[in-house]
Amino acid sequence: MKTTITTAIAPLALLLAGCQPGPAGAATDGTAPPEVAPEVVDELPLDRGYYVRSDESCRDASAAGVQLLRRAGLQWVTSHCLFDRIERIDATTYRVTQSCGDHHGAAPAAAVYEIPDRTSFSFVDDQGWEHAARLCPQPEMPEPWRSEDIGELID
Repeated sequence: MKTTITTAIAPLALLLAGCQPGPAGAATDGTAPPEVAPEVVDELPLDRGYYVRSDESCRDASAAGVQLLRRAGLQWVTSHCLFDRIERIDATTYRVTQSCGDHHGAAPAAAVYEIPDRTSFSFVDDQGWEHAARLCPQPEMPEPWRSEDIGELID
């Protein structure tokens, strides 16, 4: 009789084992759970103002190393990137679709920004260009940036 009960219970145990719930969020059909869509946000979590390339000091910033962060994007002396769409990937990572170019036009591009705090960032764009910068207090900047009125540009 023992053999009959064991033989009958083994297939039932296997059947029931397949009915057990998996970890939270796991798909029950063996496939990976669907990816959660990134959250679209209005702006990057950065303080606005002058940012200087990480390898330059604020006091010795060059025209090539300075950019002005506005709500709408980054502006260099001869070019700009306007933020078209900002998606938060995780706590410090953002995917930005942006229109970048010189004063003659803009080409669509994308970049992944790492933002560890409100005053620094780095990014890699879809062309492989890497850039890192930090906020510099305007009084510490060289001329002409030190005395330029940017209040209306960054508010």
